[in-house]
Amino acid sequence: MAGGKNRNKLGFGFLLGLGLPLVVFIILYFLSKQEVSLTDYLVSLWRLGALLKIMSLSVLPNLILFLHFYRIKYDLAARGVLMATFFYAFVVVLSRVI
Repeated sequence: MAGGKNRNKLGFGFLLGLGLPLVVFIILYFLSKQEVSLTDYLVSLWRLGALLKIMSLSVLPNLILFLHFYRIKYDLAARGVLMATFFYAFVVVLSRVI
């Protein structure tokens, strides 16, 4: 793959690592409560104390992405995914403290 090495960048992995959990969360939203607006859905999850749990579960696909990048030797992209995952973990921990 001639242009593939362009994807072995820290920023590329970081953006994918940030975006994939959001996509997973949106998919979960559409699968569960389509008749409720996204804002109402987020508020209800927050009130139930489930938002952080669902957010944590949404990050799990990053593991697959990380392992894929690691397997194809895209070390910088894998690091970016790991950084994004740690960013989400930091947000979850910070939310629990506040």
